[in-house]
Amino acid sequence: MVPVARGMEPPAMGLLFLRRAALRFRGIAWVLLALLVVSGAFALDGRGIGFDRFREEGFWSTEIGSVLLVKFVLVGLMLVISGYHDFVLGPKIAELMRLVPRGERPPESTVAARRRLIVLARLNLSFAITVAVLGLMLVRGVPG
Repeated sequence: MVPVARGMEPPAMGLLFLRRAALRFRGIAWVLLALLVVSGAFALDGRGIGFDRFREEGFWSTEIGSVLLVKFVLVGLMLVISGYHDFVLGPKIAELMRLVPRGERPPESTVAARRRLIVLARLNLSFAITVAVLGLMLVRGVPG
């Protein structure tokens, strides 16, 4: 969506497009994230790894336990970053950009905040890819 928004004239239309798309799909995205977490718990249980196994001595030092621990940490970080992106930084930047007069360059602080938002989004994407790979490792085993 970003490449399409960048090509819109005037540039404010691109920002408006992104803002509307973000608001429209944000709720859906959060529901899907919740479904992924719940389905992941059921998938673990289906493989015989219930919550009771987490308390077993030595579980977290096993291959599966180690992979799960990294996956849990990354999913937690993804949820925190997504929340900050969707409910704090994103709306703040949208408001700051709305205040920039047409045809003028936004202040450096706003540009820097947009860069942070982009970095967070890319970081979240890399975490999501890693979580998917870890999921494969849980099913197929750790390579090596």
